[in-house]
Amino acid sequence: MEPLYEEKTFENFFNAELGRKSALYFPFGQVQEGRMGADAAAYSPHWLLWDELGFLRRFPSRKSGIDLPALARYMERYLQEEIRNIPKIKVNLIFQYKRPEFLKNSKATEWKLWKRPYFRYDIYKKQQQLLMRLHSRFGRKVLVLYASPAINDVDDLVRAVSADAIIQNTNFRPVSQLDKHHRNTYIKSGLDSKACSDPEHLEPFDLLVALQEFRADPDTDNVQAISSFMSSASSIAQEDEHLGDAFRMLMESYREQGLTEYKLVYGLLSMQTLRDLSGLQWMLAVDEAR
Repeated sequence: MEPLYEEKTFENFFNAELGRKSALYFPFGQVQEGRMGADAAAYSPHWLLWDELGFLRRFPSRKSGIDLPALARYMERYLQEEIRNIPKIKVNLIFQYKRPEFLKNSKATEWKLWKRPYFRYDIYKKQQQLLMRLHSRFGRKVLVLYASPAINDVDDLVRAVSADAIIQNTNFRPVSQLDKHHRNTYIKSGLDSKACSDPEHLEPFDLLVALQEFRADPDTDNVQAISSFMSSASSIAQEDEHLGDAFRMLMESYREQGLTEYKLVYGLLSMQTLRDLSGLQWMLAVDEAR
């Protein structure tokens, strides 16, 4: 039985609570989608659109249309300023959200592991390979996790939101711990897991505690760190045997328009493309002390 709510609903509630409980920076949000614009057309003559995005308030004489490279130049400077103003980065977070099944029948395959109703999600080989490449490439600079709700009913979901308990009712599991398994199972607590096919008990993983253990490098430049991470993640996506072709095709129009010289803008577009193709959510955990 699938949960009685949409996966995106859980994601939105989860992201909002995580943002309140930990110092996070969301690279995708108003910076890209609000100021860059969701439409990545090469040229738009609709100056009212650019005025709404804030472009014409800085360049009041530009009312005849703006090409994308011109906007990218502006956005590159804007992003540099914004990134330098956030606290030092502690670690990159990559979440692969999972919508689980809720098994209530004693004949369910893993019932013998729990002897009570439980949640289960599949680990897909292609997805796992991509996640493991990200984990292997960045080591301690990235925390790659599956995040799956331990909530089945939409009423329980809303109650968890009201109680600020979405994270408490989410099962987190580092992808590296599931590399030799094809399923993960857990119960209402959302903490312990038992991975299959050869059953393995996995100890509770507390995300908020884990984030507290990371330390920012005071000598690391945020702009350089983010740019380097996005470039490496883009390379991994391009080399992926399953989504590499699609990724390269989607990024081709940006390359043709010369956006590769704007490392932050191009990097953000590449990470958005990676999310569109894979569902991965990228966030930055930052030092709470400025």
